[in-house]
Amino acid sequence: MYHPITNGNESEEYKKMTKPLEGVRVLDLTQFESGPSCTLLLGYLGAEVIKVERPGTGEPGRTQFLEHLDEGDCWYFIMLNSNKKSITLDLKNDEGKAIFKKLVTLADVVVENFRPGTMDRLGLGWEMLQEINPRIIYASISGYGLSGRYRDYPAFDIIAQAMGGAVSCTGYPDRPPVRCGPSIGDVVGGLNLTIGTLAALYHRKTTGKGDLVEVSLQESILNLLRSAYQGHYHTGKPIPRIGSRYVGNCPWDTYPTQDGYVVIGALTPEQWANLCRAMGRDDMAHAPGFERSADRYWKHREEVDRMIADWTSDKEKKDVMETLVACGVPCGMVLDSAELLEDPHLCEREMIVEITHPQRGTFKQLASPVRIGNSTVEVTPAPLLGQDNEEIYGDLLGYTSEQLSKLIAKKIV
Repeated sequence: MYHPITNGNESEEYKKMTKPLEGVRVLDLTQFESGPSCTLLLGYLGAEVIKVERPGTGEPGRTQFLEHLDEGDCWYFIMLNSNKKSITLDLKNDEGKAIFKKLVTLADVVVENFRPGTMDRLGLGWEMLQEINPRIIYASISGYGLSGRYRDYPAFDIIAQAMGGAVSCTGYPDRPPVRCGPSIGDVVGGLNLTIGTLAALYHRKTTGKGDLVEVSLQESILNLLRSAYQGHYHTGKPIPRIGSRYVGNCPWDTYPTQDGYVVIGALTPEQWANLCRAMGRDDMAHAPGFERSADRYWKHREEVDRMIADWTSDKEKKDVMETLVACGVPCGMVLDSAELLEDPHLCEREMIVEITHPQRGTFKQLASPVRIGNSTVEVTPAPLLGQDNEEIYGDLLGYTSEQLSKLIAKKIV
């Protein structure tokens, strides 16, 4: 695997280095996207992630977006559950709960994203589990957190984006506000939960005790608005919808090309001068009122955007990017999902890797966005429902084949 230090020429000793979270066992009770985003990254970092799912159906994300239920696991689930194991267990059954508690005694982390109170009603909440295993880290993510007046309100990503402020400032001023394309509430919430979990694991080394980690999707979205709040404080009005622009920066927008779009952001006087020279507009490089990004934004942004669009519109986006980058001007192509899977830079860095899934066959998968010096990440396909029952119940908990068969017959597993 490519590594920025070794340039892909790792020694055999290097390849055998342990992963950062090797030896950490995670019980994953999550579903859909927010919780799985957390456990996905924990798995990429080397933790043993055991996905605990409902017998027969599994977590809802396996089939939620299928047109036909006999298609197998949907792509949504597959993309969010690499590097995990799957077991089935009925947590509403007393015997199933007892088995789960046995797993908790052997685990380091429990992650769940049910509505607040669900785990308590099952008798498997934070207070109960930390009595069973005082070292357990209990990580919970929900729409609004475990307290407050909205605590029990249901929420998905689109709700969190609205309640957290992202929808209000996304889009154009003459159109309705829109949701951001990626599920930023779920994903950033999951990343925040990962950060909290890692901090709790580190803190446990000092205290010897586990802890409760909680994350709110609403607060995760709100936290993304820190820099955007300058638009609020500058005018005394809510953060405006201004498309791809950014308050106080110009140019900072999307510009048309022959084969798509590019984005350009030139903040410093030097970057602005370089952009002007690249476009053959040396006369604008030091024109009065144009040297500062803020002045261009508040006084001349329409003129600046027209000038740039006139220059980019008869060129291909790759040529525009390469020309401007060579001149020291930040510029990037607008790449769609198909282009990203073939992007030579991402493929070289192995952010895009090819894996084989038992139902879907061979396809290109997204790898881990986090690299840590002395470890490599092998991407494994999302597990089929219950594919690791024999390993976990047999090797870890010591159940015999006969005992496991009885649990399956009773639909506990």
